[in-house]
Amino acid sequence: MKKFLYILATSLIVMVVFLSYQIISGQYDKQNVFIIKMKEIVPKSFKNNIKNLTYELRRILNEDKDEELQKTKFNQGLNGELIQSKIFKTNKSSTKYSVREFFLPFNRLDLNYGWKSILNAKRAHYFDTFQDRIIAVSGEGDFIYFATKNFNSDKLNQTKIQSNLNQFLKTNKLTFIGLRDLLIDNNKVYISVILKDKSEKYTMSILSSELNFKNLKFEIFFETSLNLPEYSIGSGGRIVNYKNNEILFSVGHFDLIDEIQDPGHIAGKIISINKISKQKKLISLGHRNAQGLFYFKDDQNEYIINSEHGPKGGDEVNISSLNINRIHNFGWPISSYGVNYDGTNPYKPSHKDYGYDEPFVNFTPSIGISEISVINKSNLNIIYVSSLRAQSIYIIEANKKFTKVLNKDRLKLDYRIRDIKFIKSLDGFVVIFENIPSIGFIKKT
Repeated sequence: MKKFLYILATSLIVMVVFLSYQIISGQYDKQNVFIIKMKEIVPKSFKNNIKNLTYELRRILNEDKDEELQKTKFNQGLNGELIQSKIFKTNKSSTKYSVREFFLPFNRLDLNYGWKSILNAKRAHYFDTFQDRIIAVSGEGDFIYFATKNFNSDKLNQTKIQSNLNQFLKTNKLTFIGLRDLLIDNNKVYISVILKDKSEKYTMSILSSELNFKNLKFEIFFETSLNLPEYSIGSGGRIVNYKNNEILFSVGHFDLIDEIQDPGHIAGKIISINKISKQKKLISLGHRNAQGLFYFKDDQNEYIINSEHGPKGGDEVNISSLNINRIHNFGWPISSYGVNYDGTNPYKPSHKDYGYDEPFVNFTPSIGISEISVINKSNLNIIYVSSLRAQSIYIIEANKKFTKVLNKDRLKLDYRIRDIKFIKSLDGFVVIFENIPSIGFIKKT
């Protein structure tokens, strides 16, 4: 009996030490159900202290490694050197993907400040493609480009693009808070930005420039006319090309409540904007914080697919069918499968029962949902959902009309993923990893 108790006690100690190290180092699966349940039972009065202690211990534990990596990143300059090349497998089907990761010359996200910190507003980075080139922009508004084919070599050979962005904003008495997306379309560059005006109010706008690889000259393309007293991370801000000479634009909740269900207010909406007249049109409403946006069209159907953050839980992938002559409403802030971070739950879990559109997929616990990419196959469609918190790409197979989920899988990469796009010429995906930051090329092997 004593021997059994000794073995049991030793096993428990080893398990606690192992889990503690995994959590403190950050090298654990954020979607681990056991760890999530353990977090839930910790008294609220201790949660912040434990969280702060964990972040501090993690910083100390990883400090030397992080500093060495950052030093290497800045010393290699614009080389865009290969960091690593690895094979990852999906959880369910064990499908293999090769991942090649390269340095980006941008500042990294620092979660020691907290994920709501305005200091991290300039640490989200984005990219788009133009012909045979990748163009990337930092959250601080620094632009680079390189040849797409360089993903097959050990260096990307990046080149910096000059711009008037900071000077333009200064001239117009606007303070640059952060960048939220990048779109390249028909020799035009569009960026969505969070700004603070001379009266200290926050807003979001889209700026545009003619595409010039020597110098970008930005001007105001579209203003949301939001005038908010405080900064909010619930900004949305995705911009994608659409039909009829228009672009799509997602606008987050910005901590507003009643305005989200008001068709006349821009918060919590997806809108289209005409590139010439700048006129906007409501596409859908009842969104919380749409971080992913994709316009999908095949021979018979058209859809707008978006991903958005729930509160605590309830991250969603939503489908707006353009074959149906109505404006889709996804129910925020009435319906959600999540709860508030303080544990209160004022939301109705059902969307349909209250007259709203149900999410095609909801993720509870939250995955920290991010950008999406969609591929059209002969007998199905596949939605690739990137994530920040879960550090994974979720692979969702759907029927041709996006009415049924056929299969789900998960490619766990251990990196926060901010942006993702399928590159047809390379038959793979380009992604932005936030941790260093870096840019990766992912291809099924």
